[in-house]
Amino acid sequence: MSRINKFHLLAAVIASAAIAPGYAIAQEIPRAASTPQTAKNWVGPGKKIKAQAIVDKLIATHPEIMSITMHAVPAGQPADAYTMIAGSFPDRIGNTSSPGDIITAKKGVTQVESKWGTPDYGKKVSIVLPIKNTKGDYIPVAMVIAFHHSAASGKKDTDYMAPGLVIRDSLQAEIPSIEALYAGS
Repeated sequence: MSRINKFHLLAAVIASAAIAPGYAIAQEIPRAASTPQTAKNWVGPGKKIKAQAIVDKLIATHPEIMSITMHAVPAGQPADAYTMIAGSFPDRIGNTSSPGDIITAKKGVTQVESKWGTPDYGKKVSIVLPIKNTKGDYIPVAMVIAFHHSAASGKKDTDYMAPGLVIRDSLQAEIPSIEALYAGS
């Protein structure tokens, strides 16, 4: 299925859900393959890059976070080759980004993913955030922060938006440009 068709399917699923809340949708939400065995569309440099150092620091200092990934088009790759460039699952670095990650990177929109339709539903909530540079401008990079979640917490999926924004905004001083994310740490 081409990326354009995946975007159209995603739009149809979202529109269907908005028209008929609570109605079971037969189609799956399009997701990028996310396994260690998934074919890579990029191999990172042999050294740890700044993006990975940021992910490692956030995972080490935020126990409420289950995982983090960063998605962008690596230098020298085609303009549509959005890729996981850093993450808490290093064996998945180089995997193709999902349609939602790409939308955030391209459009600068923040998304809440409750993981509906996946085995992670009710266990985690992901916030997909566009990254800002030191000037406060969005750069074409998406960061996905997956928070631990349980029904017993009493939280809704949107309750994770504010902490996600705080974490994202805390990085702004460290990122002067997209190129800086690929520099050695």
